[in-house]
Amino acid sequence: MGFVKSVHKLSETLDKVMEYIIFVMLLLMVIITGAQIVCRMFFQSLQWSEEATRYLLIWCSMLGAGCVYKHGGHIAVTVLQDAVPAGVKRGMQLLVHALCFVLCVAVVFYGVKYFGKQGTQLSPSLRWPMRFIYLGIDFGCGFMAVHALDAFLQLFFRLTNDTEVES
Repeated sequence: MGFVKSVHKLSETLDKVMEYIIFVMLLLMVIITGAQIVCRMFFQSLQWSEEATRYLLIWCSMLGAGCVYKHGGHIAVTVLQDAVPAGVKRGMQLLVHALCFVLCVAVVFYGVKYFGKQGTQLSPSLRWPMRFIYLGIDFGCGFMAVHALDAFLQLFFRLTNDTEVES
């Protein structure tokens, strides 16, 4: 049970930290876009602002996907789950969390391999290495994998405890 509690605590901590990071990124996007509007009206437009907000949006989306997974906010078709008994429904939910975990781990694994193979491509305006922009996918899926593992373990051990209580 120590492992389950550790994974849950890690998931909770990551969720809180990501919420703050996403807030700061969204705030930066608003500030940069506002500065772009002012500069375009009174001075010369900022050449880098669109690119910076685009990359911040990519990172916000990828990190935010993990937060949404943590809170069960992703779109789900539950027609089949709602039609089966509770025990089967929990089994299906366990399967979904396990598959999400495996998929996210695979994306991180191949993303890290891809990161190593990327060349020296730079973004057009900011001249940032594109490999760090694409790294947002790995981070987002990595955090989502932690949340999927936590959801799986919480559901599994709740299922086990429910079975023991009913006996």
